[in-house]
This record gives sequence, structure tokens and C-alpha cells, in this order.
Amino acid sequence: MAKECLSNSAESQVPATPPENPEREPVKIMVVGSRWAVLLIIHTLHRLGFAPAGEWSKLQVEPATRQWMSVLTKWLRR
Repeated sequence: MAKECLSNSAESQVPATPPENPEREPVKIMVVGSRWAVLLIIHTLHRLGFAPAGEWSKLQVEPATRQWMSVLTKWLRR
């Protein structure tokens, strides 16, 4: 599955549109697994101070694997 996300083309390394705020960059983090495991990771990362649990997307079923998933967008300063 990881190989599907990688590409050798230079186009995949350049954003299609310039960022609205060049001082911040979004990074998406996805957790996929059983419902219990996804919630455990979200709450563990919350306790560690990585991101509040409420910033994750609603739990939903990942279409390809039929497992539960949640996504977090983390904004980084450059």
C-alpha cells in the first residue's frame, strides 16, 4: 500500500497550487485499524500533547480495507 502512494515523477513533489500562507504547511496523518485501536492511538496522542482528540475527523470506514480510520491535519510552521 505504501508503494501506491509513492511516485518517481517530479510532479508529485511540487504542490499543484501555492500554499495560501507560505509560513504554514499542512500535513495529514491517518490512522487505520480496528475501532478500538484507532481510538486508543487518538487518545494516546492527546495525552502526549500531540493533538487534542477533538481535532481528528469522525471515525469512518476506510473503503479499500473496510477498517476504521480517522484523519488529522497538523499545521507546521516553516
